[in-house]
Amino acid sequence: MSASTERVASVAPGHKRYIVFALLFAMTLINYFDRTVLAIAMPVLRNVFALSPVAAGYLLSSFIWTYAPMQLPAGMILDRWGTRKTGAICLGFWSLATAAAGLAFSFSTLFASRLALGLGESPTFPLGARAVREWGTVKERAYAMSIFASGPAFGTAFGAIVIAWLLGVVGWRMSFVLSGAMGLVWVALWLTYFRHPEEARWLPAAEREYLLAERSPGGATDTAAMPLATLLASRTMWGLFITQGCVNYTQYLFLTWLPSYLVQSRGLDILKSGLDTGICYLGAGVLTILFGRICDHLLTPAAVAAGKRRYAVVILALGAAVMAFAPFVSSQAVLLTLIMVSLACVQSVFVNTYSLTNDLLHAGRSIGTAVGFVQLGGNIFGLAAPICTGYIVAGTGSFTSAFLLAGALLVIGAGVMLGMTRQPIGGAA
Repeated sequence: MSASTERVASVAPGHKRYIVFALLFAMTLINYFDRTVLAIAMPVLRNVFALSPVAAGYLLSSFIWTYAPMQLPAGMILDRWGTRKTGAICLGFWSLATAAAGLAFSFSTLFASRLALGLGESPTFPLGARAVREWGTVKERAYAMSIFASGPAFGTAFGAIVIAWLLGVVGWRMSFVLSGAMGLVWVALWLTYFRHPEEARWLPAAEREYLLAERSPGGATDTAAMPLATLLASRTMWGLFITQGCVNYTQYLFLTWLPSYLVQSRGLDILKSGLDTGICYLGAGVLTILFGRICDHLLTPAAVAAGKRRYAVVILALGAAVMAFAPFVSSQAVLLTLIMVSLACVQSVFVNTYSLTNDLLHAGRSIGTAVGFVQLGGNIFGLAAPICTGYIVAGTGSFTSAFLLAGALLVIGAGVMLGMTRQPIGGAA
């Protein structure tokens, strides 16, 4: 670090940049709120549309059918269009798609609305990683990502409780419409506040200087780009791709089937299942932010530059595997605790895989494409989770094998991370 940079770093810069982190948190909160509506309403919709468990599994997975294959193209579009424009367009589009689900009159039209939702949501996580690179320092990267990545937990918790209540008050159609309306408010705030730090007039000059000096590790630049072929030739990129997939399987298992599991296997009504789902995700959101703080505290800048954040991913993936014990416990409190801890570890894996991608990437302008590729791996596996679970439940009458499969994938993901992510992306070892 140069003497001028050391002088900048010593200034107490303030934290107005956290406005951007708050907007990113709100974006993922709305993202998962909109996903959760269908899962919470599924017991009602199965009666309305006479759905079998297999049909329900396909419907629950439907948004991933467009979300997953669009991850890499969405990341490339993001790197071309920029963070501000992409955020406004994608969130406005998916909000309208969510509201349109309330107009569905058949399985096919509901399925189509969820395909549109997946298309609109596809840039979300590449966008968050790019925005954190633009607005976060290296030292606070995991914490900033944990704020962003805790949004899904809080969004699912908020959605599970609120939607379960709305279903009884205004019905399933208005539940979708009101959910979609939230995103349009966010778009207005995003267009008001989000700029590059160099252009944000509301950011104090001292904080701007500090941020621009501290946001990139030694070898990385935010002006260089990397060809897609170079990214795909990286062993590390494929390690991140596979690990994200193994962990994301559990994320989608819980996101799509947890409320139905609590109703079918634990004998809860819809309102109580929504409340218990909300408790799990609320606790997981708090733990995700705490784990992000701990990671930033323990990892020195030298360790970050060396890619040692991978060890945090390994520990957290193994921690998430405690969910495999859930079907074998009788206490509801113990069950919810296991699920809460697993969800927190899953979300924290994502925090650290996105951060590790930023740490190891030597071309900042390609971060959207890189994270889009990592997300593609996550969502290929994620697409399988609700469908496989539907077949398992239909074939066995229980969720036990579904939980054991997810636990095994978490252990495999930890091993892949340990063995395949030891090289920088696009730089010398």
